Amino acid sequence: MSTRRAQAGFTLIEIIVALAIIALLSVALLPPSFERVTESKIEASIGQAQSILQVCDIARTKVLTTSVDGSGRYSHTYASMPNWSTTAMLQTKLANDYNLPADNALGSKILVKFDAARCYVAVDLPFLQDNYGGLVTETVGGKTRLILSTRPRNAAYPSWVVNQKRMLHDEETR
Repeated sequence: MSTRRAQAGFTLIEIIVALAIIALLSVALLPPSFERVTESKIEASIGQAQSILQVCDIARTKVLTTSVDGSGRYSHTYASMPNWSTTAMLQTKLANDYNLPADNALGSKILVKFDAARCYVAVDLPFLQDNYGGLVTETVGGKTRLILSTRPRNAAYPSWVVNQKRMLHDEETR
């Protein structure tokens, strides 16, 4: 009679083969998933920038002071931010009702600026790529900066009505 010995566990070769298969699968599957996470962070940062554009537009069109001269002409003073600044600077130009984030989903600072016509918000990408998503881009420090901006708004009235109102009141507004 022959006695069979029962197998007590896995051999070293079987364990090495199983670990090799797991390593190959992880090498094949992880990079695309990391790319998707980065794309999601970029999309979230762009969405966040678009919402900050609306708040920036409020600060851009907010009248700081109004004065009337001797002939009855109104003149308004508006805030300005001609250089890239953090959202903390934008916060100072708004009421306390607004709580703006300092960083975006990519972990970089949210930068804003505005002039008499538009607001701009920058999203700094962690890599260099021209013309990302059809947005305006510039290269800063070897990386890509996406620049989102508001469009000049059309008035509710035809332009000649707006101009007539301005002439009547002798005022210049944004």
